[in-house]
Amino acid sequence: MTGNQPEELIYPAHVNQKWLFQLYNDAYFDVKLDSDGDVCLRQGFQVWVFPIREGEQIRFMSQFRANPEHDLADRLLYVNRINDELHIVRSYVDRSGDIGFDGYLVVSGGVTRRNIIFATRTFIDHVRAALAKDETDVIA
Repeated sequence: MTGNQPEELIYPAHVNQKWLFQLYNDAYFDVKLDSDGDVCLRQGFQVWVFPIREGEQIRFMSQFRANPEHDLADRLLYVNRINDELHIVRSYVDRSGDIGFDGYLVVSGGVTRRNIIFATRTFIDHVRAALAKDETDVIA
C-alpha cells in the first residue's frame, strides 16, 4: 500500500464497544472497559467513549466532581464560559451538580480510524483547555 491510497472507511455497522476498545488499544491509548462495559480512556482524567444511535455517532464524555464550596450559580458561570470560549466541547452541570464535558463525531457516511483517533485527541485537548480555565476551582 502506498501513502497515496485512502484509508478504509468505517461505517456505523462497525462501531460498537468491542470495536472501539480494540481501536484504542491498537493506537496505544490507556484503555479499559469499566464496570458497565463502557470504553474508558485514562488521560490524566477519564474519557468515556460511547457508540450511539447504532454506531451513527460516537460520543466522548468526561465527568468531574464539582467543588462543594461553589454554588450552582458559580458552576453555571463556569460551564457557560467554556461553552462560549471553546466550541469543540459542550460543558454542562449534571443532575447531581457535577461538571461534565462531551463531544460527538458523526460516523454516518463513513469515517476513517484516523478520524476517530484525531477526534478523540481533539476532545481530550479541549477538556484539558477547559480545566485550565477553571481559575476559581469550581471543579474539585
